[in-house]
Amino acid sequence: MRRFTLIAALVAAMLAIPTTSGAASAVPRSDPPPDPPTRVVAHEQAIIGVGSDTTETLFERLAADYNRSFGRAAPLGSWRATGSSPIVPKAGCDPIARPNGSSPGIAALATRQVLADGRACVDFARSLAPRAPGAPPNSVFLPIARDAITYAHNRRSNAPAALSIDQLRAIIECRATRWEQVGGTSAEAIDVFLPEVGPGLLALLGHMGGVTAIGSCVRTVQQDQGTDPLLVGNRNALVFYAVGKYIGQAVYGHSDEHGDLVLGDINGIPATVFNPVTRRVEINVGQVRGIPSAPESFRITEYVVVLRDASGAVPPRIERLFAGPGSWLCKSPAASDAIADYGFLPLASADCGRPS
Repeated sequence: MRRFTLIAALVAAMLAIPTTSGAASAVPRSDPPPDPPTRVVAHEQAIIGVGSDTTETLFERLAADYNRSFGRAAPLGSWRATGSSPIVPKAGCDPIARPNGSSPGIAALATRQVLADGRACVDFARSLAPRAPGAPPNSVFLPIARDAITYAHNRRSNAPAALSIDQLRAIIECRATRWEQVGGTSAEAIDVFLPEVGPGLLALLGHMGGVTAIGSCVRTVQQDQGTDPLLVGNRNALVFYAVGKYIGQAVYGHSDEHGDLVLGDINGIPATVFNPVTRRVEINVGQVRGIPSAPESFRITEYVVVLRDASGAVPPRIERLFAGPGSWLCKSPAASDAIADYGFLPLASADCGRPS
């Protein structure tokens, strides 16, 4: 009986992966917790982050785990990318426009207010893009997890079953504007959407698919969600999605707003895979024998960005949290479990928190 129960659980997990032919995942969405909890932002020594939406819910879990054990002296908090604006990052700080994305988060970090007692109003930024030209010279990018990017479309869609990297580049550059030009059977126009365009996004698209410019046919939509009216029921919509966040939402039910979107295959290779070793749905990096990995260029790293102090060092309390394999985020089993539970892949010890 136990063996039957385990097999049934594994099959259920495999069926939970939303695909172009399966049933939509029906996970109820709960209201998010306070953003961040008032007791955190009001704490004199709070460590507060802003930025990319991709890891925003992961950081709520990390903050809860960290604060439960170690956060009494300096609790960890993280503002979501979307919500009311402006925000007051910490008690005593001036209001700022809520940073929505990696580049706005890094900009808020670089231009942060420092209070008279030396406390910074923003301590770190969440980023899915690596260091790019124009990053603050005193910034440090600390890798925290593995992720990937792929495209997504509604379950009922005019998109073909798979797209190649060259076809995706042609769509983003607006050289291909109808589905029939990229292997589809419809002559209808492709509605391609990207997050708010910034230098980090363009650099990322260049790395992934050789994109040199974003075409005039591209529109913008909030990233990593499928509930925007521009997307709901739109058979021609094509968006780009962080695979880790999609897994966290659609498979494990964390602040799920993927709507009816399903992930597309790039070069015929799926972005997710069920790993029989971990018994989890994971980003496909070639960990399952017989299943080729998703394209290397579409794999990304999630980062925490911090600033060096006047002496050129990462502040000790930030270092203890994020920097190097001995940091809490890199060595704590609770942090590793959270990263996996929210759809991302933990980094190898030697790579986690290594400054760049």
